[in-house]
Amino acid sequence: MDIPSLFMIPSAVSSGKVHSVFPNSTDADFDFNRDSDATRVNSEGLIERVGYFGSELVTNGGFDTDSNWTKTSGAEISNGRAKIIVTGGGYQSVAQSISLSNTKKYRVTAVVNGTSGKAVTFVDNSANNGGLTTSNGVITFNGQDQNVDITWTANSNSFEIEIIRNGSGDFSFTVDNVSVKEVIGDRARLNYEIEGGLVNTKPSLLLEPQSTNLLPYSEDFTQSNWINIGSPTITPNYGISPDGTLNSTRVQFASSSNSLYDAISHTIGDTASIYVKGASGETIQFGAGANVAAGQLFTLNGEWQRIEFQSNGTSVFCIGTFQSATARNIEVFAAQLEALSYATSYIPTNGSSQTRAAETCNGAGTSSIFEDTDGILYCEIANIANNVTHSLALSDGSNANVVFIGYNPLGRLDANVRRSSAFQAVFNYTGVSDSTVFNKIAFRFQANNFQLWVNGSQVATDTSGLVPFGLTELAFDDGSGSNPFYGKIRDIRVYNTKEMTDSEVDILLTKITS
Repeated sequence: MDIPSLFMIPSAVSSGKVHSVFPNSTDADFDFNRDSDATRVNSEGLIERVGYFGSELVTNGGFDTDSNWTKTSGAEISNGRAKIIVTGGGYQSVAQSISLSNTKKYRVTAVVNGTSGKAVTFVDNSANNGGLTTSNGVITFNGQDQNVDITWTANSNSFEIEIIRNGSGDFSFTVDNVSVKEVIGDRARLNYEIEGGLVNTKPSLLLEPQSTNLLPYSEDFTQSNWINIGSPTITPNYGISPDGTLNSTRVQFASSSNSLYDAISHTIGDTASIYVKGASGETIQFGAGANVAAGQLFTLNGEWQRIEFQSNGTSVFCIGTFQSATARNIEVFAAQLEALSYATSYIPTNGSSQTRAAETCNGAGTSSIFEDTDGILYCEIANIANNVTHSLALSDGSNANVVFIGYNPLGRLDANVRRSSAFQAVFNYTGVSDSTVFNKIAFRFQANNFQLWVNGSQVATDTSGLVPFGLTELAFDDGSGSNPFYGKIRDIRVYNTKEMTDSEVDILLTKITS
């Protein structure tokens, strides 16, 4: 028996929307917002950045012609690149005036190449006192083509993009593919799970809280922020990383008790993560804590894997061969340190910490769509972490009249119904051992007949109580806008069961939760 649902996601996304399958109307579409770009795992199993960006602000960013750029005497444009030459020290640059708006966020990308160990600065005006300053716009060369990817917020002084070399000695570098775009960033993420080495073909909607990658260089391990013990050999751009490009870093440790670390101040309980690849069965020490031997041993599987550790100190982020680790030859990518008790999706950095904004997804439905007297709220969800409060609800736009499903910090699944702020049915189910894996949950609401189903079984019932009224909205929060759901949603549906028999409803509940 196939009963069409009023909603089902993931379906499709567009600017500011997550679309439903409600027929012939957009009333059931979710309103979505995130004020930054973010990353996801795409259908090919690769990490990619997702966000809506404004139009290109730079003209001739590929330097196809010798035009549109203001050059100092030591700069030239030829063969599809700009070349900046410094002789005996001093200031040389290429620059272009562009239209920037105060407080808006922009993304700068480019390709640069120069002598290893030397640096170039990207600024947002010639006085170098705008939003993009030397604290987050300095790129140190490694002797090969390398990608620049910087996000910054413009201020009232921002009016141009300038690429400069200001230092001592003789030096030259090239730059190509310069781009500046406003970050609009409100595109929802359909994320694909990698399970058993294969990409699951069914995506999930990924919703996450605000988080910051505290490490200034998440991919460039040749930067001076990264310090080593035992002089491991660092080879940038060695292999294909989880984002599908040639930008992993090879780390060859000479012996035991070697380490590559960032001496970064942070808080106990912050979460460190990194992608690592090494010989199957060998072990690597990784973590964050008080010293370079912090962390624990992780066993490598021969493929790229993300490992995580909750910091037990406040001084370093490290990976190495302490604690009798056996690996001597690994690749690393996407180092991340977050002030959260769990890891979130990768936040790239290149010169400074970067923040991904929190996401909201709500506002689906109208009073004409929902049936107050008899229905089912169904979801297939994975919580972002155990022991945190995250919820979703069918409500009147508040938590006075609401059908609620949520995870409780005590490690249980809560479901309840409120009518005029009074509880009518309350279920506190402790049988979900891990909320971070996908569970299929259905909550039937009918006067004097409330049922909670989990993964194919009815786990709770209440035969006394009234149903809520005035239901107008399905949202990923508790109905009032608090306790937003953060995690992954493979499916969410609302069924109108008013015209169905109890036997038909039982068949439906068994089918959708199995």
